[in-house]
Amino acid sequence: MKRIIIGLLGGLVFLASSVTIGLIVREYITDERSKARYKIEPFTFDEREGNASIERLYEVVDSPPYREIPGVTVTHVFSTGEGDEVRATTYSDYVSAMNDGGTTGYERMYAVDGNTVSLKEEFDRDQMILAVNGEFVSSFPKQINLEDSVDMRYGNVGLVRKTDRDSGKGETIMVGQRGPESWEVFTVDPEGDVMRESIPSIKELRRDPETVRVINHSGAHRESIGYHTQLTEGLPVFSFPVFFPLITFVVSGGMVYGLVRKRVAWTS
Repeated sequence: MKRIIIGLLGGLVFLASSVTIGLIVREYITDERSKARYKIEPFTFDEREGNASIERLYEVVDSPPYREIPGVTVTHVFSTGEGDEVRATTYSDYVSAMNDGGTTGYERMYAVDGNTVSLKEEFDRDQMILAVNGEFVSSFPKQINLEDSVDMRYGNVGLVRKTDRDSGKGETIMVGQRGPESWEVFTVDPEGDVMRESIPSIKELRRDPETVRVINHSGAHRESIGYHTQLTEGLPVFSFPVFFPLITFVVSGGMVYGLVRKRVAWTS
């Protein structure tokens, strides 16, 4: 009876460990396939020093260094109550303008592929405006994440660059979060045409691995989203995945194998 109980427990642990390992491997394979097809870059600013230019965008190769993304520039313009415009070119300029009581609004304009993609806000309103080439695209509730950060100012809106590795064709993608698990994705092609896609749930999102990567890189969600499950999205610790499922897989597998061998020996 004791051997039967041990065997059942070992079998259950082995099954749970095997399924979990399978899910982890599935996440890894999906990630590698997506990366092989598309390069997806977040639009990152350099905020390491006060005099760093915020009119250039960078890819974080390692943290640091940064690698400049060619062909993309950004203009930062603050409006004042007197109707004047103040352009910020460095991180220090940006912080000063944000904390200046005389400024009433802020617009960030990305110049990419001959198009201008902009995010605009008025400080006394709770709305943000998304526009392409001066034409209104959509508006979102304004969710300020970090007041003095260029990169992380907005918690629910972000931009990325998606490039097909085979053709070299690139697209600028704007992401806006509508709800805890719903988004709108706006893809701007080199001709300036905008394609809008509504994603009502994480289940719907997970139908397309590239869109999962786009939203993760855009910052329009507070935590990383897995392709099929959230199993691999937390920070690794000894308890997961080292102890479970790896060590439990080996130990429980050994237990089951040993009991099976004994059973065969008794019946032969």
